[in-house]
Amino acid sequence: MAKNSTMRKVSLRNIAAHKLRLALTVLAVVLGTAFISGAFMFTNSLDSTFKSAVSSAYDGVDAVVSPGEDLPGIPASLREDIAADDKVNDVNLTASQSVVMANDREEPFQVGGGTSSLAPWYESEEVVGAPHAIVEGESPEAANEIVINKEGAENFGISVGDELLLVDPQERHDVVVTGIYEVELDSRNVLAAYMPEADFLDRYTLEGTTNQLILSAAEGTSDTDLVAHLEENYEGIEVETGDALAERLTEVMSDALSFVNYFLIAFGLVALLVGTFLIANTFSMIVAQRTKEFALLRALGAARQQITRSVVFEALIVGLIGSAIGVLAGIGLVAAIKAIMSMQGLELPDSGLGLSTSAVIVPIILGTLVTIISAWIPARRAGEVKPVEAMRSSEASTDQPLKTRTIIGLLLMGVGIAAAVAGAVMGDSSTSTRASLVGVGAVGVIVGFFFAGPAMSLPIVPTLGRIIGLPFGAVGKLASTNSRRNPRRTAATAFALTLGVALVTAIGMLGDTMKASISDVVENNTNADFVLSGPTNSNFPTPAGTPDAVRDVEGVEKVLTMSTAPVLVDGAASQAMGPHSMTMVIDGDVSEMAQIDVTEGTSDLESTPGVLVTTVFAERQGWSLGDTLELTAPGVGADPRDIEVVGIFEPNNMIQNMVISDQNVDGMLPPGAMSVAMVGVNGDGSVSEDELRANLEEAVKGLIVVQVMSTEEMAGQAGEAIDLMLNILYALLALAVIIAVLGIVNTLTLGVIERRQEIGMLRAVGSQRRQIRTMITLEAVQIAVFGAVMGILIGLGLGWAFLEVLKDEGLDTLSVPWGQLAWMLAGSAVVGVVAAIWPANRAAKTPPLDAISD
Repeated sequence: MAKNSTMRKVSLRNIAAHKLRLALTVLAVVLGTAFISGAFMFTNSLDSTFKSAVSSAYDGVDAVVSPGEDLPGIPASLREDIAADDKVNDVNLTASQSVVMANDREEPFQVGGGTSSLAPWYESEEVVGAPHAIVEGESPEAANEIVINKEGAENFGISVGDELLLVDPQERHDVVVTGIYEVELDSRNVLAAYMPEADFLDRYTLEGTTNQLILSAAEGTSDTDLVAHLEENYEGIEVETGDALAERLTEVMSDALSFVNYFLIAFGLVALLVGTFLIANTFSMIVAQRTKEFALLRALGAARQQITRSVVFEALIVGLIGSAIGVLAGIGLVAAIKAIMSMQGLELPDSGLGLSTSAVIVPIILGTLVTIISAWIPARRAGEVKPVEAMRSSEASTDQPLKTRTIIGLLLMGVGIAAAVAGAVMGDSSTSTRASLVGVGAVGVIVGFFFAGPAMSLPIVPTLGRIIGLPFGAVGKLASTNSRRNPRRTAATAFALTLGVALVTAIGMLGDTMKASISDVVENNTNADFVLSGPTNSNFPTPAGTPDAVRDVEGVEKVLTMSTAPVLVDGAASQAMGPHSMTMVIDGDVSEMAQIDVTEGTSDLESTPGVLVTTVFAERQGWSLGDTLELTAPGVGADPRDIEVVGIFEPNNMIQNMVISDQNVDGMLPPGAMSVAMVGVNGDGSVSEDELRANLEEAVKGLIVVQVMSTEEMAGQAGEAIDLMLNILYALLALAVIIAVLGIVNTLTLGVIERRQEIGMLRAVGSQRRQIRTMITLEAVQIAVFGAVMGILIGLGLGWAFLEVLKDEGLDTLSVPWGQLAWMLAGSAVVGVVAAIWPANRAAKTPPLDAISD
């Protein structure tokens, strides 16, 4: 017991005596745990904000009424009956309409990632739930009057009395801002306007039919009593308390946020994985440098287990310190994210820092365990030091054979490559099976490279060193020789960078392939010269007046309108999303909008009205050319009609399942029930493409929301969305690269400490400081370039295998971002230079005589 106590004192004093070494090791733990802790805290903050929003939205709501399965909506008569019920105090609609707002100069307010909406207004004495307080002006009283949220008004410079243009899916309206209101959860990038209830119902509902009502109970009636009363006396509706709905919505949001949490934690674990190799490498070097120290302890009577336990104890201390600092860094990370969001107009009021037990305890436990596991093998190696080692003049450990390690590594890599190739070529197997094989292959290749890396570095790194060091003469040769002396250290240092670059390469291939595939789909499936549509970053449809606005434009030969309508053909729809089913409708020849391969019949639905269906969908439904089917519009009350199958075509990425002629639904649906998805325009050749575009843009300028795009631009816009997604991934993967850079700094610094005598000797025989700095820098560049080259090769291989699996999912145009890879390779050399700055300066300052005397 006394011996254990003594060894613990030795460990603590050793940590205190080597503060630099401690700081370098702690930093690797901090980065991984900070990300995990920050992920927990950030999602806690989001959760708190949304729970508060849901709670306040349904505070004071006693009952929520929704239509039952057999009821398409709540009709006006039923709403009026409920409002007149003795047990009901007030009834409010929860309807909202997406709109686009613009100033009187027809310049739209760009809400970016925010929303722009219009809803019915209720005075404070009539509102169900939390009322909105008017802080300036007065309530709206006419159809052309609105009130607007304070934060949005301030951000976009809107004042009481301003005349605005409001565009909805059907038409545009001139409105006047009569008031500004304040709400608890507000945002600068949100424009939330309200208008009188009666006018909203008249303009945006079908004969007053709504989707949901919220109710407050009359005095003396509890929420549960009100729910029971409504269920008993009104048929066809579903009723629940406001608290029950708030709880359900909160649960849904929590589930959605848990995905965000898992996503962020996954990258924290990647950071910890990369950090694991850095920590293991650091402890291996520390053990090698302390050979004499451990040998002396053994000579003084310390047992193997005591030496091992002392190193593990040091790892425990390092892990606890690093993890605790990581939690503090996580708090700073969350504060920084919230500050950035606030600057972008996305404030999270009353969300706090998101501190919780899991946000503190889990990262500390995880970081400590990772550190101990990383240090376990070096700790066992320390316990195996013989007492006689104390008599050696050098602390450098002798190199251990690489044969066994290399054989294991090559076997693992072979198995991994075989599994990845099998997953790529097994076309008859399921996608999940093939993806699993590629995943197993990825693990095999990466772990195998970790074991075989030292042997693989022996022929590659010195060769790279000679090429890179050629302009630097003797210093370059010396750096090349040095990089060969300890292949274990070289490979372990490069591995962290290899892992990060492999991930970036594979994801880069995925992104480039997605963009190339989307570009091919758009360009190979669209026949129209230009496509006109509403905002692509929201669910806002194309205004119904768009086709008429461009029909008589100079240079236009043909205008085709693709719409969606709530109709069914023989009970089936083009798109079925839960209870909402929509069928595609066109007012002309489909081949003039999209490139399709018609196998039977015709694609001209203008001269031959009917339904055009894909071969796959026709087979599934049992339809044939010439069949007469029933066309219905559920919930609208229209009489069924007959519709004939006039054409069958091969599946097309632009038209899903089927499309019908607009003549078949003419007069069947009420105004506003059919939404315009896009408008195709073909030119007559009388004007140039640029002139036609300019003419179209001028014609739709007054519609505010319409975008004019060529097929290339449609593909480019989809590519921008993919780039945004990839940039988020790259930002997160940058953490792994940062840890890799720190790994190189760590290894070089410890190497400088270990090679103190060698560097002192070089200084003593005439090497100048700049030459020492150059030598250390060249060593770092060699390691970084080796890591990047191997990472690119592994990433290309795994990326190819993964994309072969996804070929059947539409990613059939394999593309490699060669430019990005070239930048990454050049960047790795820069990484080496940056990582070497501090260790190289430290080495250059080594006093020659002091070093030799050591």
